[in-house]
Amino acid sequence: MRIVYSFPETLNKTSEKLETIKNQGFDAIQLPPIQPLKEEDPTVWWKAFQPIGFKIGNAYGTKEELIAFTEKCKKLGLRVYADAIINHMGADNNNPLEPNELVDPILRNNSSYWKEKVKIKDWHNRQDVIHHCMDLPGLNVYNKDVEDMIVNFLNELIDCGISGFRFDAAKSIGLPSEGYRFWPNLIYRLKVYGLFLYGEVIFEENPKIIDEYANYMYVLGNYDGSNRASMVKFIETHDTYLSEDSLGYSKFWSTEKVINDYCNLIEYYDNSLFYIRPNDNMWQNGKIKQAHERARARVRKR
Repeated sequence: MRIVYSFPETLNKTSEKLETIKNQGFDAIQLPPIQPLKEEDPTVWWKAFQPIGFKIGNAYGTKEELIAFTEKCKKLGLRVYADAIINHMGADNNNPLEPNELVDPILRNNSSYWKEKVKIKDWHNRQDVIHHCMDLPGLNVYNKDVEDMIVNFLNELIDCGISGFRFDAAKSIGLPSEGYRFWPNLIYRLKVYGLFLYGEVIFEENPKIIDEYANYMYVLGNYDGSNRASMVKFIETHDTYLSEDSLGYSKFWSTEKVINDYCNLIEYYDNSLFYIRPNDNMWQNGKIKQAHERARARVRKR
């Protein structure tokens, strides 16, 4: 599965590129988060990851535009994957671990819907990671009511033509071996079986943890589990290119490096994510199309 991600473009802007995306050999498009946001500013990347509820529509596109977009993609043979922000909500401006006043009152006003308001200190400690918060108020997804809201939201997106999901911050949601059945419950309750599901499990080095996530989704991460076929690999993402801190390490890479590294990557991995840099046409380079064609030829020979 060759996925392209055009962020922070709107649906209408990306819609103009669909035929070229298909011609380049991509199979699917990952959308920006489509939930209502604390700040509706599509020019600032991190604001797109502070939702205020589980509805459809924001500055990147309305529900009606999403339906039109997925219908156009279907005619071209392209799949559409939504970026689902289910681990956290937008933060209070004074206390980052408290939900913002704009967060849906149904969520905001129920204390049992939130993780303990403690910031994660050790990203290698699983109990810390799955029970505490990033720099944003964490949702208690282990609560049955919260799980219901998430499932209903994802099923509504499926009704709009979505055929897969990227789960943001999947690493922060516990696994069955840790006493939580959120992931198997979620997959069972989606109204369509066999969707392409992949979760963000970045900087996780433990192969046992990676393999357990791979029981429920493809794993989007820096490290491999025991099966390369269960991974979605990338050279850069919006995090590595747009972040202003040390995470934004790829912003200084040349076009040639990104293209060559991506082409080398897909020699070894069946699933890849290519990030379209804003105002950059490197994704249209002929080397990428040729690499996709070679990869497909290898799959046909298996």
